[in-house]
Amino acid sequence: MDWQRRVVKMLVKQPSGCWEKQPEGCSTNWDLSPVGYRLLATAVLLLMFALALGSMVQKAPTFDEQGFIVRGLATLRGYTQIRVGHPLGLNVLNAALLAGDEQVMLPIDDPSWGGTSFHRPAELFLWEIGNDVEHVMFLARLPTLFLPLLMAALAARWSGRLTRRRWAALLAILFVALDPNILASGRLATTDLGLAAFSLLAAYTLWSFLKNPSWPNVIIAGAALGLLQNTKFTALLFIPLFALVVLIWLAQSWRANYRAASAGLIKSFPWPSLTMILIVYPLTAVFTLWAANGFNIGTLPADLPIMPFLSGMTLPLANHLEQLLDIGGRLQVSTPSFLLGQYSDSGWWYYFPVAFMLKTPLPTLILIISGVVVYLLCLLRRRTACPSLLESAALLIPSLGFFAIAMTNDINLGYRHILPPLSFLIIFSVTAVALAIRRRDSNAKITLSLLPVFLLSCWLILANLLIYPDYLAYFNLLAGGADGGWRSLVDSNLDWGQDINDLAPWMAENGVDEVWLSYFGEARPEYYGIQYRGLDSYPPRLMNPDARPFYGPNPAPGIYAISATNLQGVHFADHGEFAWFREREPLAKLGYSIFLYEVPPTGDAVDLVLAGVQVDELPQSLYDRLGSNDVRLRWIDPAQALIIPSGDRAWLAGAADLTFHPALAPLIDDLLNQVNEDDGFEIASYNARRYPGGELARFSTDGGQVALEQVQILDDLGSSLLLQTAWRQDGPANNLQIFVHALDEDGRIVAQWDGLGAAWEGWLMGDTLLQLHELSWAEETPPAKLVLGLYNPQTGVRWKTDSGSDYFEINLQGLN
Repeated sequence: MDWQRRVVKMLVKQPSGCWEKQPEGCSTNWDLSPVGYRLLATAVLLLMFALALGSMVQKAPTFDEQGFIVRGLATLRGYTQIRVGHPLGLNVLNAALLAGDEQVMLPIDDPSWGGTSFHRPAELFLWEIGNDVEHVMFLARLPTLFLPLLMAALAARWSGRLTRRRWAALLAILFVALDPNILASGRLATTDLGLAAFSLLAAYTLWSFLKNPSWPNVIIAGAALGLLQNTKFTALLFIPLFALVVLIWLAQSWRANYRAASAGLIKSFPWPSLTMILIVYPLTAVFTLWAANGFNIGTLPADLPIMPFLSGMTLPLANHLEQLLDIGGRLQVSTPSFLLGQYSDSGWWYYFPVAFMLKTPLPTLILIISGVVVYLLCLLRRRTACPSLLESAALLIPSLGFFAIAMTNDINLGYRHILPPLSFLIIFSVTAVALAIRRRDSNAKITLSLLPVFLLSCWLILANLLIYPDYLAYFNLLAGGADGGWRSLVDSNLDWGQDINDLAPWMAENGVDEVWLSYFGEARPEYYGIQYRGLDSYPPRLMNPDARPFYGPNPAPGIYAISATNLQGVHFADHGEFAWFREREPLAKLGYSIFLYEVPPTGDAVDLVLAGVQVDELPQSLYDRLGSNDVRLRWIDPAQALIIPSGDRAWLAGAADLTFHPALAPLIDDLLNQVNEDDGFEIASYNARRYPGGELARFSTDGGQVALEQVQILDDLGSSLLLQTAWRQDGPANNLQIFVHALDEDGRIVAQWDGLGAAWEGWLMGDTLLQLHELSWAEETPPAKLVLGLYNPQTGVRWKTDSGSDYFEINLQGLN
């Protein structure tokens, strides 16, 4: 049909006469037309942007983002004290759209703001001072979206110049733009994609100068190198790698000059070019880096741990140097890693090769392998159409050199650390394959050669669309796809906290009111409306370490939401903490990074009081005596407290040498039945009973109610007393502590006690807490009365009585 032929003619360029009769030789000049190339390239770039943007808005903040954003925004607003161990450039880029937004606040009134650490200010900034998290993240991530576009455009430009084929340039755009790993980092407010993009820019501009030395080219190349150094400090690795490329260029120039002289030709050595590359190039890079840091001149700290001879010196780029020297201390901290079921704090030399093989799309791996094979065959056959030595060096030395250095690094956290070599290898492979196809001398041969390229492109497009929007979790079929990748790699290869915002909608859809949650990430589950009971997590903020509720061999009933990294136990002392779940199929997965399991009850509910021990310390033989996995736990310090559960029967567990405070021991001895002992621990059942007390006062807070039942002096020594109070929990568990103040006749505090002898998480409705308080005072200032009450230890806010007071007062004369 004529309209189809016209469309093809618009997209595809062929010499005159090739369209009607297809004579021999036409196919060797086959290429996309300029219009066709621009249309298709624009379509790929727009698709890339749409996929990145669409997936960006669906993902919660990941591990590193909040620190980078708060540091960048603080700098733009005039605060330069925060250190994150990275240069300033990308942090400022991500904060650029936030700087003028008056709705976005910084925690400048918090004491942590005056320090250099980013951790606490970042937590406050994103989660605790009222900023709109979605608004902040959208504006902070948006600038990053343009960096993968830059990478794809550079890949097309470089490939096009090397092959002189627009279809090769389009192929390079496609494989860079639709790579899931590039898209995964290309929508986050982090530094990994910036390093990859600017390393490619710096390498391309350096190659352009070496191909065509000129003043504009050397200034552009130097500026690109300076921008690269403002992304991550690992960008310093490219300096010696680029130097090797320059040395090859110098060697080629000297050899060409020598051959010309031997042949009697006059050819001068390019001294002006040498001056440009050795002097102008590095000076331009340093000047660009200095300009990007606001022409900063400052004084370094007086106690630098690394390069102490610089301590106290006033230098240009002082802030940049201080961050660089600070990262040396960070590198000395071991980093837990996971690979193929193994655990290490020092990494493996083969970590990144394995990660590259498992997370790089198979079409890309096939393209890279094909390119290398074609290139080696071309060299062996001494073909003239092979990529030149300089062209190969400009692509292979930075990529393979960076990859090789990464293999010596003991920080094995994710594929994102080897993103820079990927685009170099794609360009090299596209170039090698395209030059090989150009040598074909017939229409049939070129069509046959392009067919695998077309199939690989379709395969990549399909793989990209199938994993959307979960690009971070992408694994190829060698790893079992995204569903099976967690068995090989975790952390930022799969699980960076990005899917926590999907949990609350899943709970609502499935009628789940509360989950057991083990989360790997910095986001706050409360922000997303998630009702949960915290398990061991990383960072360890969801669970009280003194009230560990999880028993690994026989988990409690309920719905469990466990991040993949925690499922593998990477950051836990016991890597097998959640091994029970690893052997079972999950109920569902959220974005491939949060696994959901359902554990049914195996018996009736049982009350267990843990006296100075944790449930995960108990031998399974003792735990099995409970006859159920539905165990309601309480935790007490036997030296000062006892919880009497509300039920008729309970169990008490502790170490074999467990001793209670003498004031509590008689009560325990009266309650206990048969004691069972194993492996240094003991467990006994006892007949729980309601403590015989009245109600002296009732304290309330948001949803919480606790009744003060009794106050009793157990021992009065004149200048000290031992007080026992009884409190009944009449509401849900709340974070609280008890205060007891002894006041003299003038109302001054002469003695006080604050604390709680039980973990508040296990003080359940109906339970009575017996708490001992020891107070002492100077003999000349005896107390006349006591005031007692409850307060939140995090906020300091006291609970109120029914009368509106925040304490209950008792005259000491009325106690016995």
